[in-house]
Amino acid sequence: MPKANFYPLQESTSAARQQFACRLTEKACSLGNRVHINTESAQQAKHMDELLWQYKPTAFLPHCLFEAGQDPAEKITIAYGSIEVKSGDVLINLADTIYEFHNRFSHINEIILNDGESLTQGRKDYRFFQNAGYETTSYPQ
Repeated sequence: MPKANFYPLQESTSAARQQFACRLTEKACSLGNRVHINTESAQQAKHMDELLWQYKPTAFLPHCLFEAGQDPAEKITIAYGSIEVKSGDVLINLADTIYEFHNRFSHINEIILNDGESLTQGRKDYRFFQNAGYETTSYPQ
């Protein structure tokens, strides 16, 4: 059964959300998973690219910015919007939308900021995944 994990943060900044995404990426890769990070825009994708290279001096997270039609060798890919990836193990969704390609992943991670808009969207996404038959779990921070 596919899983959707929700991580409500205490912080309300996009920087906190992106740093947490780096942590999730490192953890997923350490477990041998292929990870795809989906962002809202090309600018956000580029920023995540830079963050992953700088994340931790002791971590090595080889990754690439993904473009449609690619078949990258890296275990971590980053894209934005509805650019579809073939498949992977873990999707870290930093976009405001749940795109159709979500069903190509066995695990989906949603990071929820501590602000009204993010919490409302997070609840909506939680219901979406429940109704789609995903096992849903919330991990309070």
